[in-house]
Amino acid sequence: MYGSLIWMYGLGGMLLGGGGELAAQEEPPRISGRVVDRDTGAGVEGAEIVLAALREEAADSARVERITDGVGLFQFERAGPGVYALTVTHLAYGTFQEQLTLAGGERLALRVTLSPTAIALDPVVVEVASRDQRSARALGTARRRVTSEQLAPIARTGNHLANALAQLVPGVRVRSGRSQPGELVCLEFRGVVSFAQPGCLTPIVIVDNVRQSNGLVTLNTLPLDEIQSVEAVPPGEAGVRYGADSNAGVILIETRSGTVLEGGTGNAPAGLYNWALESRPYPWGKTLAAAGAANAVGLLAGYALSDRCLNFESLAQHFYEAECAFLVNAGSRLALYGAPQVGVGYVVARVGGTDLSRGSMWRNAVANAIVSAPGVVLALTTEEDGFSGSRGLGIVMATVGAPAAAVLADRLFRRVRSR
Repeated sequence: MYGSLIWMYGLGGMLLGGGGELAAQEEPPRISGRVVDRDTGAGVEGAEIVLAALREEAADSARVERITDGVGLFQFERAGPGVYALTVTHLAYGTFQEQLTLAGGERLALRVTLSPTAIALDPVVVEVASRDQRSARALGTARRRVTSEQLAPIARTGNHLANALAQLVPGVRVRSGRSQPGELVCLEFRGVVSFAQPGCLTPIVIVDNVRQSNGLVTLNTLPLDEIQSVEAVPPGEAGVRYGADSNAGVILIETRSGTVLEGGTGNAPAGLYNWALESRPYPWGKTLAAAGAANAVGLLAGYALSDRCLNFESLAQHFYEAECAFLVNAGSRLALYGAPQVGVGYVVARVGGTDLSRGSMWRNAVANAIVSAPGVVLALTTEEDGFSGSRGLGIVMATVGAPAAAVLADRLFRRVRSR
């Protein structure tokens, strides 16, 4: 197998050799990445990722394993500074290994590209396993995971997460129920005893990779219909994965909004989409051409639908000398100003989509409208109600600036495709 690893360190964006890219992550986890096929750029599902510490101070555990998801993504939620060996194994690609160095406070975004290799196989017995089963085997322990489908019946009863986990997860109990309005329920793992901390031994609660300052409140107040999945990590395993302060266990919660990949690459501001894990760059040329064509068609369609009622000779006549009834005039203006926005927003989201992410049609449409609407107004001005060059500026804004703004919004604000 032939493979390569691409990475970046921190906010400095310093390239450390190998033929790769490195993207800074401003949100946990400490290490995230994607495994892709070198020829097609598609994500590789079911690859086993092993992160092994080469020095004692490198991590809370000497060896952690993960399985890539349907688009090739993986992540290690907790990794201390040190030197690691990253090993990627897949039946169709063989084994690839690379050494990583992680300093304190740094977060890494990795992209591993693999080439298929021919493998001679002896006769084997094939056992079919789901993705969750493969992930559980990679962890090496019993995985106590609850999905949104399992939580849905309990959510309809109005119950809270603490009682739901006590019903669905073995080894978890509610020690005291609510006896008065506003009283919090104590959730803890069975068998946990602490003489130094009497009372409720609440597990650490991590929501979308962010540790909660008061986990007990989160378990009692987080709406069940906002949760995608919950994993209960028992005290024995939690101590290895999350450190000594997790001796009461850990509850990992992934919300439905947590499927969004955000964060900048290099020095990009927080909140913008991170392109470090994409297989290919954004298709600027193709998307700009499609946006320009859709915008032109939308403007012509809007003009054709509104020409009977609206006057286009001057700005004053356009707004004050409409020739149809009020509702018809309102519909004409909606067609003139809305047709280009909807068309451009939809086309840009479709053309600019990748196998991993896609922009928002409505965000693209809003960005187009911010430039297009004043552009149309300026294009209707004359020497009497405008300024020198206002008409030309308006034409450029409506025909060129508006689709360019939609494409820029599609590039910056994206969501990971749900699989």
